[in-house]
Amino acid sequence: MNIFMVGSSADTALEQSYRRAMEAAGHEVFIYDVVDQFGEFTRFGRLGQIVNQYISVDPWRQKLNRDLSLRIRAGRPDLVLVFGNARILFSTLAFVKSVHDCRFVLVWPDPLTSLQPHVRDAALLYDGVATYCRASVALFERMGFANVQWVPLAADPALHENAAPASQFLYDLTFVGAWRPEREQALATLIRHFPALKMGIWGTSWSRSQSRTLKSHLHPKPLLGRQCAAMFGQSRLNLNVIDDACFPAANMRFFEIPVAHGLQLASACPEMAGTFKANEHILYFTDHDSLCTTVDYALSHPAEMVTIRQAGYDLVRQQHTYAHRTTQLLTRFL
Repeated sequence: MNIFMVGSSADTALEQSYRRAMEAAGHEVFIYDVVDQFGEFTRFGRLGQIVNQYISVDPWRQKLNRDLSLRIRAGRPDLVLVFGNARILFSTLAFVKSVHDCRFVLVWPDPLTSLQPHVRDAALLYDGVATYCRASVALFERMGFANVQWVPLAADPALHENAAPASQFLYDLTFVGAWRPEREQALATLIRHFPALKMGIWGTSWSRSQSRTLKSHLHPKPLLGRQCAAMFGQSRLNLNVIDDACFPAANMRFFEIPVAHGLQLASACPEMAGTFKANEHILYFTDHDSLCTTVDYALSHPAEMVTIRQAGYDLVRQQHTYAHRTTQLLTRFL
C-alpha cells in the first residue's frame, strides 16, 4: 500500500513512529514535511520564516498547497494521513479528490484547544479522523467530520525500548517534559516531603520555574529519543504529570516510559485506567497527598515495583505499539 503523510519528518515525531511501523508491515510511506517545504515558498529569509510560524501569509500558503496537491497527484497514494494542524487547505483536499481516488484521514494527537480553523474548514472532505482522545470523538462529529475513531497514542520500540530493566538506578525519581505549572507544583511538593530524594528534571521552559527548591535538580538540555529511554530505565520512578489540557486522555509519555522498562507514576488518566491498572501495570496519583503516599510506598517496596515495571512493559509491547495502531488505522479507514 502507498501511504502519503503530511506533517513532520523529525526523527522523534509521531509521523516517523507511524512510518517505521508501516514500512515494517510492508507499506510504502512518504512524508511531506510541511515546515521544511514552507522554506521553499517564504520570502525575506530568516525573518520571513519566523513570521510564517505565527502569521499565515496566504500567498505562501497557497504555493505550498499547490506543491502538495501536485505531489499527492503524482504519487497516487491509497491513503493520505494529515497530522494535527499541518497547513493543508480544504481546497487541496478538494482538488486531489477530483483527480485521484484516495482517502484522507486526519490524525489528531493534541488537545482540542490546539485545533485551528483551517482543520475545521476541511471537515466535510476528510474520510475519517483518528483522534488520540476518546472524549473528543463526539465533538469531531459535531464539527462535521465523518468516521471519527479513537486511536490512542502508543510506544515506538525503535525509539524508546530498552532491552532489559536496569539492575541499578541513577535517580530515585525523574521527570522528562516541558514546564507546566501543575508539573512544577507536583515536583516541588515531592522535594518538600522527601528532601533526600535524588531527582532529575529535563525539559524545555523550566527557566519559568519559581520554585527555588527545584533549581538544583534542573537540567537545561532536554532529552530526546534514545537518551530519553535510557533515563526512563535508570530511574526508580518516572513521574508523568499529564498536561491538564490533555485530560482525560493519555499523552505520549504514558507509553514511552513502560516500553523503556521504566516504572511510571502518572496523574489520573481515565481513558486508560481500565487497561493500565493501578498497582498492576502502573502507579497513579490524584492529588499531592496521594502523590507523596505513593512515592513513599514505591521506594519502600522495591520488589513489588519490579513486578509492576515488568507488567507495564509486557502490556505495552503486546497491545500498545505503533504496529498495533497501524493495524487499527488501516482496518478502520480502508
